[in-house]
Amino acid sequence: MARSSRRSTRQQVKGQLNAQMACSAIRLVAAAYQSARSNRRPPQRPFQFRRRWALFLIGPRGRDASLRPDGTLPLWTVAGRKPLPYRVPEAFQQRLAQAKTMDSLTVLERAGQLVGRLTITLEVPDPPTACPETRAVVGIDLNETNALVAVDGQKRVLFVSGKAVKVRNRRTVKTRARLQRKLAAHKAQHRDTRRARRVLQRPGRRQRHRTRTFAQTVAKRLVEWAPPQAVPVFERLQVSPSQQEQIRGRALRRRLALWQRGLLRRWTEQQAQEKGLRVAEVNPAYTSQGCSHCGQRGTCRRHRFTWPHCGFQEHADINAARNIHALYCPTGQWAVVNQP
Repeated sequence: MARSSRRSTRQQVKGQLNAQMACSAIRLVAAAYQSARSNRRPPQRPFQFRRRWALFLIGPRGRDASLRPDGTLPLWTVAGRKPLPYRVPEAFQQRLAQAKTMDSLTVLERAGQLVGRLTITLEVPDPPTACPETRAVVGIDLNETNALVAVDGQKRVLFVSGKAVKVRNRRTVKTRARLQRKLAAHKAQHRDTRRARRVLQRPGRRQRHRTRTFAQTVAKRLVEWAPPQAVPVFERLQVSPSQQEQIRGRALRRRLALWQRGLLRRWTEQQAQEKGLRVAEVNPAYTSQGCSHCGQRGTCRRHRFTWPHCGFQEHADINAARNIHALYCPTGQWAVVNQP
């Protein structure tokens, strides 16, 4: 699509912009049309950008911008190159120093300031080929009550409840329901609904950002807590569309929708890949019902797991994480999820 757009619009911008800037503008508009088509949105002609932003190519693909050691960022504009001072957050300085190549820079205007998003390529270490030791295996239990519970071979426990995020997400759900009723009332009265739609989008956007930040923080904490050369082991939890239709109850569906299981696993896999670690998965059958002490099935009452024969008592999520840890056999076969 970018090639056809370049052919049709090259003569229109010829003489107004230089060649590289014209190609970047055409590439940006073509990517916007492609994104609208992928999201099944009606295309706008001409395309109307909601926010002011620009795309600059760095490295072998272009010379629109460059990060200089003196703290200046020369940008290629219509009026020529303009050096701008830039500041890299302390949390990203180490990752930027490890970057192998810099691909592109996206500049957005937010709250009267220019914010840049840099796309870089990192070189990750190769994962170990030998089977890990038992103490280097981390069993991870993701459930709806507690966000993450991890157990390693040295009986260390990482417990993340995520209650604060859950409470705020529930409040957001109630706020969105109230705004939905207000929007429906505006439609019934044939009033203008554009402002009501914009207000309705804000809580959902904040909830997505809050959940994503929480998942990134927990994944980073898990990878840093795990032993060196460890193997994080998850349950193979895949719900088919037919099984999703069988879930009855509006409250249960809402609770499952607020569950950050997918985001937590995705960001954990990414963090582990940067560290050169493998991520494995096991069969989730009876991990919540089996006793991690004797292996027999017990009963779980609320958050407590008890087994009357051996007298073992433990938190239900910790017991499930230990069962996941025990199911992973270092000397046998396992399902590798990510392969750096």
